[in-house]
Amino acid sequence: MNNCRTLTAAAVFLVLLLAAPAIAQTANPQRGGMRMPKAPRQEPCRQEAGISKSAMEQRRQIEQNTRAEIQSVCNDPALTPQQKREKIRQLHQQARQQIEGVITPQQQEALKACQQQRAAAHPPRTGPAIHSGGGRGPCGETIPKSNPTRGGPEPQQP
Repeated sequence: MNNCRTLTAAAVFLVLLLAAPAIAQTANPQRGGMRMPKAPRQEPCRQEAGISKSAMEQRRQIEQNTRAEIQSVCNDPALTPQQKREKIRQLHQQARQQIEGVITPQQQEALKACQQQRAAAHPPRTGPAIHSGGGRGPCGETIPKSNPTRGGPEPQQP
């Protein structure tokens, strides 16, 4: 009798143990405990700026083509570093002109302002410290911290 009662209690305990996750999921559909209710979805910044979806797709295509052309310039061994910089500058200028044919400067400014406003409302997650020194150019070359082509002070001539 005692053995039967122990066996029954163990079976009930095992059933409850296995059923607990399923019961918990149906009782609280949100995982992770208490969550803040989501804010209503905002319309895309492009829409706020008056830019059509097709115009944004054209802009992305121009940017993608420009990146491919820049990569081609970077991989051209016949060009000197100065020639590469000049060619890349021209490609950027050409891309800006093409984009302005699709999206007006006013729309671009409105898009940028909207994106900055939303980025400020959602600070980035903490991660590694941001590098404050020079950087990398479009061809992967190191750019010193004070580069006159990047708006830094002119290097001193000896």
